[in-house]
Formats: sequence, structure tokens, C-alpha cells
Amino acid sequence: MLRLAICDDDRTDLTKTAGIVRQWCQCQNHPEIRIHPFRSPYNLIDSVTSGEAYDIFLLDILMPEMTGIRLGEQLLDLLGEPLIVYLSSSRDFYPDAFRLYAFNYLCKPISEDTLFPVLNRFALRHGQQEKNVFMLKTAEGIRHIPLHTIVYTELLSHVCHFHLSDGKHLKSMYLRSGLSQFLAPVLEQPNFLKTHTSFVVNLDYSDRLTTGSLALTTGVTVPVARSFAAKVQKRYIDYWLQEVKEP
Repeated sequence: MLRLAICDDDRTDLTKTAGIVRQWCQCQNHPEIRIHPFRSPYNLIDSVTSGEAYDIFLLDILMPEMTGIRLGEQLLDLLGEPLIVYLSSSRDFYPDAFRLYAFNYLCKPISEDTLFPVLNRFALRHGQQEKNVFMLKTAEGIRHIPLHTIVYTELLSHVCHFHLSDGKHLKSMYLRSGLSQFLAPVLEQPNFLKTHTSFVVNLDYSDRLTTGSLALTTGVTVPVARSFAAKVQKRYIDYWLQEVKEP
């Protein structure tokens, strides 16, 4: 199921954009998509903070309550790496959109010829990345965490703490399952390794393995439990030998 949010204060433009997306769904034979229209940026933010998850955002820029650029900044703070397509009657905001790593920037009026190719790219990217994102339910809502941004996780009092490459720290809700079960999609990846009953590490950020600990490139040192030592040493060596072999 794909979930798409459109935010545009102009009712006519909002309806038109939603209609083009529906036409794209029919052309692609892609019935499993939900379109969520918003006329207010604040309503969209409330939806995200309440836990609603969206795969892509189509945002108007010139809105009276809040510009699409400011809305994009808030989504960036809330979600980390939201997929944003800007829709605007002006080309003046290209630099701001570029700064926010926008997926695309389309000038109004929007048409099938301009929006269909963007949605095709989105669908392809979504299919490729669906397995490379961990969906974390937090007290602030659902966060989509790209696996490559996870440095390590730590379990404390039945709460899993995610330490990310940008310095952010996210916390899960209270876990009723074990860490391995909770992080099963992460541990399926070859670069993730459990070093302790409470720690999972991304070997991409590993720096030096010593007796009882693994130093990371971020300056943090995580423990390696004695019962995990042999497995950790083998995985660490195999991983970095493979890295050396690759061109």
C-alpha cells in the first residue's frame, strides 16, 4: 500500500493534482494507493505527528498559513528523509528545494506529462528501498529510518534506543518482544551484528575490535559480551575482508 499526501491551499489545484495521481494509478494498474489531501500545512503536520505514515509528499509552496518550504523543513525534522515533490507557479524556490533534498520540483500547471514521470520514478525507488527502511513506532509517531543511517541500537528497560549517523536519538515504544525479534528486519542485513544481548551495531561504522568492546567511527564504544565474542570476531573480519576485496 502506497500512501501519498498532497498539501495545497487552492481547492482547484488540490483536486486537479489528486485527479492526475488517480489517473496514474489506473494507467499503472496500481490500485493499492491512498491519496490524502490537505488544504492546511498544519493539518498535515498534525497527521504526521499523530502517527500517520506517508511514502511521498506533494507540496504547494505558496500557501498563506505556512510556505511549502517551511513545511518541508518541519517534515525533515519529524521524519528524517521524507520524499518531497514541490509544486509551484514560481521557479524562485529552486535553491530552497535543493537545500531540503527535494525529490523533484514541478512548475504549475501540473499535467500528466510532468507528474507521471515523477510518480514512475517514485514507484521504482519505493520498490527498491522498501526493504531498506525500518519503521519505528515512537511516542511522537511512526518514523521511517533508512537502515544505512543506523549506527547502533541499545536496549534499556524494554525500550530500544536508535543512535543515528546525524546524531539523532530515537526511542521505540515499550517492547513486549525480545530485541532480536524486534530488530529482525535489521539483523537480516549483512552489515548489522548483535554484539550483546542489548546492542546491535552497524559494521559500516565499526573502527576497532578489542577484547570486550567494539569502537565505532562516531567515537562511541559498545560492549561485546563474552558469549558473543567468537561470532563477533568472525563477522567483523569477514565483513572487512569482503570490503577490501570489492573494487
